[in-house]
Amino acid sequence: MTIDLRRASLGDLRAIDFRGPDRDFFADGRAILDRFCATWAGLDDAAWRLPGASASDAGGSEWSYRDHAAHIGGWAEIGVEIVQKALDSGRWPTDEEFDGGDFDHFNETLRERWEGIHPAEVRSRIGTAISRLTELAQRFPPDVLHGDDAWGWIYMTLHGHQLDHLGVVEPWAERLRERQVEGDPFGLDPMIGTGDRAADQVAFWAEEADLFRAFGQLVDSVPAPLREVFGVTPDWSLKDHVAHLGSWFEEGAAAIEEHLRSGGWRGGPAEGLDTWNARNLELLRPLPWAEVRHRLEVARQRIRAAAHELDQGEFRSSDGWDWTYWDLAGHVRAHLAMVAPWCVRSGWPG
Repeated sequence: MTIDLRRASLGDLRAIDFRGPDRDFFADGRAILDRFCATWAGLDDAAWRLPGASASDAGGSEWSYRDHAAHIGGWAEIGVEIVQKALDSGRWPTDEEFDGGDFDHFNETLRERWEGIHPAEVRSRIGTAISRLTELAQRFPPDVLHGDDAWGWIYMTLHGHQLDHLGVVEPWAERLRERQVEGDPFGLDPMIGTGDRAADQVAFWAEEADLFRAFGQLVDSVPAPLREVFGVTPDWSLKDHVAHLGSWFEEGAAAIEEHLRSGGWRGGPAEGLDTWNARNLELLRPLPWAEVRHRLEVARQRIRAAAHELDQGEFRSSDGWDWTYWDLAGHVRAHLAMVAPWCVRSGWPG
């Protein structure tokens, strides 16, 4: 039986002899990398820095998601250096060259070197280093690649590290996504801000743009036949999520426009959110994807235009915040966390 490395249980993956003659070393590496990269799908950058993913093996502070991702990137870059030297000289390093063989301590120093690196750069460096490492490793004949000297360094930096860390980061990332769906900002309450309202507004619009760009790129990447398949979340398709966000952009725009005319703020649906959402989706489900997607863009421009008419006090009032931040940013980041893993996996080989 063929095991799907991207979807099978980690227990099944750990039972595989990746050195076996029936394995495609580089295809295995691509699959495990896909699986690792899927763990960060939809996660706020702020979530990356939270401690609690795991304890430090060297007695340091708790590791965050960023620490684990940076560890993969750091060792991949080290692997590039090691493999390049081996190709040039035939020499492989000894364990003693890494803090005398104390890898727990070495990993803490590596962690310190990556401290403060932005998540986007971590992601980029992982991709760059693993691509380069794969290119170099392909220069070895199979018997050398599978030999004891090469295997311990190439397998670990291309496969083993990611496989080891998946046991920590998969469940930790799921917990973070659950918190994001519930509106956890992973830090200070954004409504409070920094005290500099002008700077806070600039930061808000930057965040809003980044979130919507990420959401749009993600949903547009999904193959057309899958956009109306139910099960992205229970009983919802990807098109449902897009239609739902568009409807709430329209509701938010109408609420802000009404406030600008009358000075009052409307409340939420009298029938309750769940009932309103279900009824609204039934009305929108017959619409084609292109119309739903276009409607989202138009509704976003409408609510953005209305929100820009509010003064700072109105924008950050309790009611104003519900119709501005929570509609434009908080709601999008929640749905991004809901749909992102499914969207990424939809692009994997069957």
